[in-house]
Amino acid sequence: MRERPLYVCVLFLLLTGWPMRDAQACPFCGPPQTRLSERLIKNDVSVIAEFLESTPGKNGFGGNTRFRTIERLRGPEGKLTFLKGDSITLPRELNGVRGQRCLLFGRKEDEITWESPVPLSDESERYLRKSPAADDPVAKRLEFFLEYLESQDTVVAMDAMAEFAVVPYLDVAAISSKLSRKKLRIWLSDERTVPHRLGLYGMMLGLCGTAEDAELLRSKIETPPSDYPLGLDGITFGYLLLTKTDGLDILDKLKLRPQSTHPNELSSIMAALRVMWSDGGDRIPRERLRQSMRLCLNHPEIADLAITDLARWEDWSLQDRLMSLYGAKDFDDRHTRQAIAGYFVAASKSKSAEAKLQARKNLDKLRDRDPAIVKDVERKF
Repeated sequence: MRERPLYVCVLFLLLTGWPMRDAQACPFCGPPQTRLSERLIKNDVSVIAEFLESTPGKNGFGGNTRFRTIERLRGPEGKLTFLKGDSITLPRELNGVRGQRCLLFGRKEDEITWESPVPLSDESERYLRKSPAADDPVAKRLEFFLEYLESQDTVVAMDAMAEFAVVPYLDVAAISSKLSRKKLRIWLSDERTVPHRLGLYGMMLGLCGTAEDAELLRSKIETPPSDYPLGLDGITFGYLLLTKTDGLDILDKLKLRPQSTHPNELSSIMAALRVMWSDGGDRIPRERLRQSMRLCLNHPEIADLAITDLARWEDWSLQDRLMSLYGAKDFDDRHTRQAIAGYFVAASKSKSAEAKLQARKNLDKLRDRDPAIVKDVERKF
């Protein structure tokens, strides 16, 4: 938990308002993946082809694989048109079954440089042909991909998820009337559901659910499956969408106040609070969100992150408390000291004359105690 490379740079990005993740990306969908629609646009050549044969290289290196074009979806004019029946050779040995249909993407350089083929089943080919255009309205695109999130075809399911991973929360919220709480309950309760999808499904259930669904989400929060509860951030956010301040009171009691809560759970809850702050509207008053984030200061493992969030949220009421934490037992690590110094640097630039004056005095005290830390943080600003 304490190893955070480039920590000061991360602190700077947080305090200056730069997002840690693309602001246009789903906050609970995991790492974005390359979408088929994106690959169709970015590559110069896209064809559906069938696997013919592969020839091994020497000593396990080299070799080649031949395909036969079935249909060109996109390609340059001139010699490299890739018409039906044309042969395509990839300069590497690939496994495959003769006749297997694949999607091939290539970039035109001196010759065509081909990416690894994407196997196509009947379902994935139908999906590819039915998919909306890249410039169609976002709502239309998401409504289409929604129906394929749990497709039995892995290529289809992954691509549908990737389409949700690149849109912001508000675009998903805009199609809340199209969401199926019945399906979402099944997916959230099914042990076969890919764990990194649970955050999106939890968020979605919060957008369309009822009090009964809030209880389901609460049960997931109370008893996460492991020390690495993938999706707990989105599940928590969905729970707060449904329960608002009452739910936050319960979270404080169940997770934020107890010292026994695992740091990974705390980090997930903090992520949900951040999105509620930025995109939750007036569901939960901002001062109430600050109140819960302050409880995270009692957990040394994540106190540095909470300090950074509270600085972004311009909670300048903590100055005396943070001065008492600086170098205190369990909080005397570089990350926490950097976060506290960063908080005071941010406060010293605030609009509040009182907060600004107090922060500058505290920074002077820290310069005497720990000049290297203050200098390092100030340089990043």
